[in-house]
Amino acid sequence: MKRLVLLAAVLQGLTFAGAAAAQGAAVPDYSAFPCLSHTLPCGELAAREPVRKELEGPLDGNAARGKQTAFARNRGNCLACHVMPGGSQPGSRGPDLSHFGSTGRSTAETFAMVWDMRTVNPETLMPPFGTNAVLTEQELRDVVAFLLSLK
Repeated sequence: MKRLVLLAAVLQGLTFAGAAAAQGAAVPDYSAFPCLSHTLPCGELAAREPVRKELEGPLDGNAARGKQTAFARNRGNCLACHVMPGGSQPGSRGPDLSHFGSTGRSTAETFAMVWDMRTVNPETLMPPFGTNAVLTEQELRDVVAFLLSLK
């Protein structure tokens, strides 16, 4: 139901923008949001190449801050796809991360995966958080510390 309401609001906004353009009013510049544009289809956008980043030095991440970043809908938003302990309304698109720290993955491997999962799985749906500068390197280190703490 919420999705239908959201879709209706988006369509109403786009209809309003189209009507405004027809009347000679200024049309919003959607170039920063190409998926909202009628002239820049998402499938034709140039994508950044995958980037493998090595973890330099010790992790120095804070698991508590990493949890906050991972759960923040306006930052990491990991809960949109993953189940994690303490999270509410998790998605099911990605794997359950409830026991990620027990998988035996190294700190360096985990950091590389969170930086840009496309280096591990080219078909992933996971956003390249580091390559696209969605999160800072310190935020990524904090998220990795949080993931490795999940036993």
